[in-house]
Amino acid sequence: MDVDLRQLRAFLAVADELHFGRAAATLHMAQPALSQQIRRTERDLGVDLFVRTSRSVALTAAGRVLQGRARSLLDQAARDLDETVRVGRGEAGRLDV
Repeated sequence: MDVDLRQLRAFLAVADELHFGRAAATLHMAQPALSQQIRRTERDLGVDLFVRTSRSVALTAAGRVLQGRARSLLDQAARDLDETVRVGRGEAGRLDV
């Protein structure tokens, strides 16, 4: 399994909107590219995350689990990166004299 943060952001956009077109607009990308990215994520994980019909999109049980976990992972990654930048700038961290 090799899923990156970009794939998780794309998944969450579709999971939140339950509409590929609106999610693509939110992400400022073309809908076919978003659909391909979601298919790639499903292939990488080996599970379907969405049930798609010609009229609707719904989360599968696996999709509902990932929705909560992905949001948590992205929030934690943002906090970790922010802390890294602050330490790098000398704004945080520990100084022993």
